[in-house]
Amino acid sequence: MFDQVNDMLVFAAVARAGSLTRAGKALGLPKSTVSRRMAALEARLGSKLLLKSTRRLVLTEAGEAFLERCQRLADEVDDALAFASDLADQPQGTLRVTMPPGMGEPRLIGAITDFMARYPRISLLLDESQRYVDLATERFDLALRAGTLPDSASLVARRLMTTTSSLFASPAYLARHPKPRTPAELAGHGFIVLEGRTRFDRIRLRSGPRRMEVELESRLTATTSLMQLALGLAGAGLIVFPNPYCQEEVRSGRLVRLLPEWSTEPAPLWIVTPSRRLLPRKTVLFIEHLLAAMGDAETPGDARER
Repeated sequence: MFDQVNDMLVFAAVARAGSLTRAGKALGLPKSTVSRRMAALEARLGSKLLLKSTRRLVLTEAGEAFLERCQRLADEVDDALAFASDLADQPQGTLRVTMPPGMGEPRLIGAITDFMARYPRISLLLDESQRYVDLATERFDLALRAGTLPDSASLVARRLMTTTSSLFASPAYLARHPKPRTPAELAGHGFIVLEGRTRFDRIRLRSGPRRMEVELESRLTATTSLMQLALGLAGAGLIVFPNPYCQEEVRSGRLVRLLPEWSTEPAPLWIVTPSRRLLPRKTVLFIEHLLAAMGDAETPGDARER
């Protein structure tokens, strides 16, 4: 029985990694051992679970069905280990967090640094990924996500904070182009936008009770917000960027905020966790720490099923 359970956990790790080598590294096992355990499991079941493609291992139909059971087993093991860890005087373990690239807002960096100092036996793995990460399949404890979230019965979202974005340009850009004084004067300026937007996109700006939609002509498209910011600092065009991320650049004079009375509609930043009844203590502590350090004063911890 022990070997069978172990082999199921190995299979779940291989399916997540898509490679025997990567799964072995994650489990601390040599590739030969992982390969042997997979062969034994397939022989015991009488079914092929994995097929080799040119770049990675792919699941067969039987493998996909079996993975659901193995993943539930892996989650139960994680919960049991987390419960045992919570019995210790000091919370411990590795906390896996995923977020979009460029979300390293100063308050977030400060909150993470303080958390690490407060809980020295907890390790953090911070993953920046442009794609939508499946928390359960890829074994992440939580995600930080911005904007509107898709509905999902398997996730719980807590609102951490809201941010607004403004228009920014570098002094070098403004030395070559007239500074816009009204939203209408943005026409003709080239914008640096994130991948996924069209060449002529629209944003909704607000100033008190006033609302206005503005068309942005994009001359440059960046794949990450860090690249977008770097291009804006270099004077390649105007950027629409979250205000908290540009405070230091504005203070130092590297960026100029345009139309300061205008900003975008507020956008929420969410803490997203798997919809499991019992979260590990390390996860709960991290969420509570972020809410205390960064949460909106009006509605801290606004939680809902997704």
